Amino acid sequence: MTANGQGCCARCGAALRRRNGLRGQAWCDPCRRAGPDPRRELPSDFYFQDPITAALAHYDFATVFRRIRMTTGWPQQTLAEAAGLEQTRISAIERGIRPLRDVALVAQVATRLGIPATLLGFETTVNATGGDEQKLVSWMDRRDFVQHVAALALSVTGMAALDIDRLTALLPHTGPAGTRHIGASDVAVIERATAAFSSQDFATGSGPVRDLAVTQLRSVLPLLGAQMTDEVRPRLYLATARLATQAGWMSFEVNEHDAARRLWLVALNVARDTDHPLAADQTVFVLYDMALQAVELGRPEEALRLAQLGHTAAISSHPVSGATLSCLTNIQACAYAAKGDAATCDRALGQATEHFTSSDPVHESCTRTFLDETMLTAKQGAVHYELALASHDSQAASRAVPLLREAADGYGSDFARPRALDLTRLAGAHAIAGDTDTAISIGHQAIDAVTALHSPRAHDRLRVLNTALQSLHTSPGVAELRDRLNTTAA
Repeated sequence: MTANGQGCCARCGAALRRRNGLRGQAWCDPCRRAGPDPRRELPSDFYFQDPITAALAHYDFATVFRRIRMTTGWPQQTLAEAAGLEQTRISAIERGIRPLRDVALVAQVATRLGIPATLLGFETTVNATGGDEQKLVSWMDRRDFVQHVAALALSVTGMAALDIDRLTALLPHTGPAGTRHIGASDVAVIERATAAFSSQDFATGSGPVRDLAVTQLRSVLPLLGAQMTDEVRPRLYLATARLATQAGWMSFEVNEHDAARRLWLVALNVARDTDHPLAADQTVFVLYDMALQAVELGRPEEALRLAQLGHTAAISSHPVSGATLSCLTNIQACAYAAKGDAATCDRALGQATEHFTSSDPVHESCTRTFLDETMLTAKQGAVHYELALASHDSQAASRAVPLLREAADGYGSDFARPRALDLTRLAGAHAIAGDTDTAISIGHQAIDAVTALHSPRAHDRLRVLNTALQSLHTSPGVAELRDRLNTTAA
């Protein structure tokens, strides 16, 4: 009690205004608006108690909310302030009238109540007694992964809905509370941010900006349910799908492979719900990224299944560009190369070139920016190099050399990451082709280029180069290069 007879806030100790005291309010207005801190009010192991863990696993927030209130003695209004919901919504959830499934609201509640991410179905979980962690099946190892991708890419409803809810529920709601109107200028901000993330990735690698891209996506996803015109909606959905795709790609670049797959599934889910003319292209691009990841992780059969899904998804009401189909067919060629199937690989490469040649640079400018002549040359060289690695084919390596040389020389300064990757391939191609001196020289250039980046994936390519060098006769130059590769990759 203060000297003038007013009460003090139970949280911060500030003097309560008279009208607060008359209402029986124990907190000052700022603390009341902030809501109670569940980490202070709830036992530390609360969410790991068996009934709560089971309820969270099934998104049974009715049970969770009732247990919270039983433990803390909070009325529904206090819980509503803590969770950022209306009291009427808390009541409806507890009575089972309106289950909490909305992605933005689940994210908001999970963040504000401090619910551990693992208990909502992600990657790891901890038993109720606090024992050792148990690994759940990650998206990298799920046998039904391609089926989930197919359900989203081909707009098959039902099968993947629950997984998408769970994947996106952990993205905290960092956008403005309540309903707002979204206009073209808001979408333009998202488009510019995605373009900036892409430029940074090409220039330096994804290391410095990957987390920023995911944070941006966290703030954008809740906007999909906001008010907007029919003209703005498809553009917003496409921009969000592109942002999720970019965040997935950047996660792949930093070797967060499971996170990349989750983000790409989110991208597919958003692309499925948009009626933009470029939605099909975006869906195919996501499948291309997934297939590329599968190839680099040694899963060529999975890559071929994903690429085939891309071709099926391309048959839609909106035509897919020739540049997009060229990327997709090129990754098929790369998968066949990884299997050592030279004949089928060559046929796919020919088809990829035909798709690119048939594309219209004017009418397909939005999609062709992802694949110009230099990038196409680089992709073709990468396929031949993949075949050389798989079969130790010196002829394939010889075919890769001029293509990779042309690509490495054709990149501008703002494409340092793809240039570094192609230099590692070029050095390896020279090694397999038997040109030891050139392999050593370019190998050192590749190390210099990679170490200037923030790209774990590029560092991994140095390990692949080291493998390609194993066939060379031991010499001081080769030994020196391999020692440097081992040190840099480590």
